[in-house]
Amino acid sequence: MKYYERTIKTEPIYEGSIFDIEKLTVELPNGKITYRDVIRNPGASVIVPITEDGHVILVKQYRKPIEEVSLEIPAGKLDHGEEPIQCAARELKEETGYAAKKLTKIMTLHPAPAFADEILHIFIATGLSLGEVCPDEDEFIHSGKYKLDEVINMIQDGTIKDAKTVAGILFVARMLETGDLKL
Repeated sequence: MKYYERTIKTEPIYEGSIFDIEKLTVELPNGKITYRDVIRNPGASVIVPITEDGHVILVKQYRKPIEEVSLEIPAGKLDHGEEPIQCAARELKEETGYAAKKLTKIMTLHPAPAFADEILHIFIATGLSLGEVCPDEDEFIHSGKYKLDEVINMIQDGTIKDAKTVAGILFVARMLETGDLKL
């Protein structure tokens, strides 16, 4: 079966500071024409900061789209021309005050491939040293240390609902369980 959709026309709908939206006219594998609304996003780096004693650093912040306070691993949008590892180091420092001796990329995710081209680059940060927190002007966040088991329990009980956090934490927990990650 053929799965490719040929783009016939691209129409810009919205240009914003975080993402753009396009309306695509596409030809389906059966020859029929349809439309796709697509969010274009430069991607982001996501960091699972883990201490030598197995604690994870999480950030708590209000998320306007869901009207809730969210507990998450640190993350941030890639700046134009920025490498994901540079973004990871920058965002870790900005959001938590921590610097990492080592950043290791563990996975790449498409969080919403049905309608967005965003790519998340997920890193483990180890060898942490605490400095000064310096969030962006529009960020009001608080960071804290949590036992990994406690974080997994918060995923299971629905306290943590953020997809990138769920994926990153469960992947790191699995790496620790299998011995692929040693602290």
